[in-house]
Amino acid sequence: MPCAAIVPALLLSARTPLAARASGLNLLVWEWGISPDVVRAWTAMTGVEINQIVFDNGDRRDLLIANVNAPIDLAVVDSAHVQPFGDRGLLLDQSGLPLPETSRSDERSRAMCGRYGVPYSWGNTGIVYRADRLKEAPRSWADLLKPAPALAGHIAMTDDQEELLAAALNFMGRPMNSGDPEDLRRAFELLRAQAPAVLTYGLPMTAQQRRDIKGRIFIGLGATGDQKTLNIGGGGRENWRFVTPREGAMVWTDCLVVLRRTRDPGLAERFVTFLAQPENGAANAVFLHQPPPNPHAAALLPAAMRDDPQVYPPPGYPVIYRGPFPTDSLPLRRRILSALLAIHDAQ
Repeated sequence: MPCAAIVPALLLSARTPLAARASGLNLLVWEWGISPDVVRAWTAMTGVEINQIVFDNGDRRDLLIANVNAPIDLAVVDSAHVQPFGDRGLLLDQSGLPLPETSRSDERSRAMCGRYGVPYSWGNTGIVYRADRLKEAPRSWADLLKPAPALAGHIAMTDDQEELLAAALNFMGRPMNSGDPEDLRRAFELLRAQAPAVLTYGLPMTAQQRRDIKGRIFIGLGATGDQKTLNIGGGGRENWRFVTPREGAMVWTDCLVVLRRTRDPGLAERFVTFLAQPENGAANAVFLHQPPPNPHAAALLPAAMRDDPQVYPPPGYPVIYRGPFPTDSLPLRRRILSALLAIHDAQ
């Protein structure tokens, strides 16, 4: 779908009416992707509103960033995508942003976000599940990708080809950003065999809001922090949890970027600086249920959160850091996703 066709639909899903976006800062962010308390503190201090434009899919987020007509000032972007956007001249260089030492993230996170991004949060891709519906917690990608018969019709995957293939490739012991056609063919076969058991290809926390799906999802592909959002969406009646599969923690870092087309670069960078302050980073991390990349913010977290395997990858698990996949594999990756969606729609 061309950018111009998809932008209006996504903008209408934002929390703030379109007419209000002529003022304030427009932030492209995951749904429930920033603490309301932190946003209110910023507005109380500056008088500047933060208008949230929400997305639930990395591919659609990327289309919005690439569309020069989309009114976006800042965005939360996976580190693997920051440099390509910067190389295309879409982002402002943040390497000279004068952050005090206490607001600076760890060296690895800074390296992953590069010149054009400031580390925002991190976590890993794994499995979300309802502990009140599953007798045993999932332990491996096999529990999701090769599901027991009782889970048929209760599985939510995603319509993001990058996340979908990363899970399959990790289970197969292959690089999660592989562009090898044979790796991708094998991943497709695995996902095609799973397809008849899939209820929906959509982010679980978005899919569960649909009237025809609500309450029917028991397990799905998710990320650190998704269980909290799912429990909120379930009205506190569903016991969602997150688990890192034993095959390894697929660690991602989200970066805050300022788009070159922003109307007020200074104000946008002031908001970045505000979010980077340790107390704001910690408050945001508690809300997101995701680790902050700033060690000074991490030190402010409750002890129970620092020791929670739903927040930090369990000790001893293999850790794999996200990286970009070869762009020449994108057509094949998109064909794989289209084929899976076609199989699902034909059921």
